[in-house]
Amino acid sequence: MRDQNTTAAQRKPARHPWAVLFHEEKFWRNAAIWSSIGFAAMLGGAAISWTYWTGAVSEGRTAVASRMLPEVVLAPVEAPATKRRIIDGVPMPLDAPEPSRYFAATIDNLSVARPQAGLSKASLVYEAPVEGGITRFLAIFPEGETVDRIGPVRSARPYFLDWAAEFDALFVHVGGSPEALDKLRTYDMRDLNEFFAGAYFWRDRSRSAPHNTYTSLENLTKADDKRFSDRKAPEVAGWRFKDDALEAERPTEAKVAIDYGDPRMNVLWTYDAGANAYLRSQGGRTKDADGAAILAKNIVVQYTKVSVIDDVGRRKIATVGEGDALIALDGIAVRGTWRKDERTSRTRFYDASGNQIRFNAGQTWVEVVPIDTEVDL
Repeated sequence: MRDQNTTAAQRKPARHPWAVLFHEEKFWRNAAIWSSIGFAAMLGGAAISWTYWTGAVSEGRTAVASRMLPEVVLAPVEAPATKRRIIDGVPMPLDAPEPSRYFAATIDNLSVARPQAGLSKASLVYEAPVEGGITRFLAIFPEGETVDRIGPVRSARPYFLDWAAEFDALFVHVGGSPEALDKLRTYDMRDLNEFFAGAYFWRDRSRSAPHNTYTSLENLTKADDKRFSDRKAPEVAGWRFKDDALEAERPTEAKVAIDYGDPRMNVLWTYDAGANAYLRSQGGRTKDADGAAILAKNIVVQYTKVSVIDDVGRRKIATVGEGDALIALDGIAVRGTWRKDERTSRTRFYDASGNQIRFNAGQTWVEVVPIDTEVDL
């Protein structure tokens, strides 16, 4: 039995769920609703169109740009590959050959011979005592440089032969002591004596003999080509080299003062922090004959046995063996040692811990002194 309290509305038959789709539904006869639906549809269409067209245009622009501008790939910038030249550590291209020959010239150091020519351009210079309380130089040049004037060239001494032999260098001189000339006849060295090869030298008439004999690297190269064309390139053992100390790490002042026992021969090397080099002064002169300052990147004081061997006062200097050394570079001087195993081997220098010295690239001067020589720093 049905509940009699049920209302007429409750007794009204249920409407089909799809009824709202039929035309008689009041929902669809409402104009406001139709307007809202139309506006929403318009906005949706506009949004879809905007997304499509902006994307298409963007892709089109990218495509056009890619056709107009080629892709550029920047390669990393690298420093040119270099290596260090054996004799002085100067940088050179990695594919450049080492010098195939060297030239060692004996150079005068009497007061009347100053200023000398070519000293500022040598890669390596030895200074050593000779008779009469004076010193003399052995300047070593690699091939390939331009040195228009070298001299005054003077006579040979036996210890100069041992240092020249380290490079199998063409040994350049004007005569020599009896011992030096005897050894030259015995040693297998390329010997260029002005007495027998005058065509490769000249005399400067503005200077007095015998302090007026000069040559050039061009002349020495021609002499070597003509007289020793069958010689092989030497196998030279190099030193170790490094980059200069940073300027902030360099001291503002430093010096190396060497007492050779004669005020005319005493040497003062004054450190220049800006150039990271030592300026040479001897007898009040700091420049060579070309007006170039003599600036060395490295100074080595090599202490060795020096003895007088005859009435003339000629010296015997120990070149083979070992001894003490003082090495100055970057404005700092350290105590160390030297060693040369045999006559033709390189002289090497070590610090107090036995580590081989790493020199700065550039000119080196080796000041050879008797063991008791005073050196002021």
